[in-house]
Amino acid sequence: MYFIDTSFNSLIKYGEELCGDHIEQARLNDCTILVLSDGLGSGVKANILATLTSKIAVTMLKNGSTLEETIDTIVHTLPVCSERHLAYSTFTIIKIYNDGRGYAAEFDNPFIFLIRNGQTVPLKREKRELNGKTIYECSFVMDEYTLLVAVSDGVVHAGVGRSLDLGWQWENVDKFIKNIDISANAFDVTDSVLKECGKLYEDMAGDDTTVLSIKMKEQETINLFTGPPKNPAKDYDIIKEILSSEGKVVVCGGTTANIVARSLGAELEVDLSTMTQELPPIGKIPGVELVTEGVITINKALEIMRDYVDPNKNDIAVKKLRERNSASMLASIIIEKCDRLNMWVGQAVNPVHQNPKYPMDFQFKMNQLKEFASVARQMGKTVNVVFI
Repeated sequence: MYFIDTSFNSLIKYGEELCGDHIEQARLNDCTILVLSDGLGSGVKANILATLTSKIAVTMLKNGSTLEETIDTIVHTLPVCSERHLAYSTFTIIKIYNDGRGYAAEFDNPFIFLIRNGQTVPLKREKRELNGKTIYECSFVMDEYTLLVAVSDGVVHAGVGRSLDLGWQWENVDKFIKNIDISANAFDVTDSVLKECGKLYEDMAGDDTTVLSIKMKEQETINLFTGPPKNPAKDYDIIKEILSSEGKVVVCGGTTANIVARSLGAELEVDLSTMTQELPPIGKIPGVELVTEGVITINKALEIMRDYVDPNKNDIAVKKLRERNSASMLASIIIEKCDRLNMWVGQAVNPVHQNPKYPMDFQFKMNQLKEFASVARQMGKTVNVVFI
């Protein structure tokens, strides 16, 4: 079985505040469903149409509805443009099982790109008429050497009226994707394609431009340990369990880090070069991937993660991920190196948090971690929270 690694991002049409494309995904026990929808026009109206289309499709499909039922609902829920007589929105529906079997249904979006070992995989598409709409369906199989990319038409039209007379075009996008290193993760693939689109548009996108990348990979697990356990007598046993768990360990919180170091009989070193005016420095403990301060660092990392899942702020988040500070490093690990997130949350109450003058009390911390888990799930991560 594989982990289905997904990443998506958009360039917003120059002059608009909202993206007219939208992607929804749902992770089920045996598969992942993704829908990329492109709303008619741009701006607020397109954003609403695309969002409704993708949300309706994902919700119905994950609850067992057929493609026919899903499309029928979309057709009868959203209007057709009265002036141009065009569809409310286009869509690409992708369903991939954990064993690599895949299916796609495409309506008026550019055809998906399927690349295996640097070569385009030919797809046999079947044409179907559903509620007056021409839908193309295909089945395929993915493995760790296969990359699937779905795009909105802003990608194939990139550069129109600027650097390219006829736009980038499907065949040239295909060539570009084939040259991407097969070892790149989904995040890097999406980033590479969008950066090229930005260059072709000369940083003034003529249309909403969205890229969805999918790869199959072995699952990478991050065990995030924050806050001392409620019962100090169990410190050693819990830390032993966390460190022996599958995956890498991240420790957040000064008290927590000292407990881990003491349990391991190791020294906690501090890297002062990572300290900023807003953030404490990272620490280093042998066998631990990252050591940071707790509430402040998690809060700043959460801000980056929120921006990352917001198409209007994603470019800001991507730049922050490259900064050398504790929050950027923590956010980068969760976004780029984590498929499964195990959060080990200590419930011991810090005496400082009992001071009414201290704004970040225990309840704030719990709410913060709850949102941290929620945003990670929005990114498609599998999240498990253990209270200790």
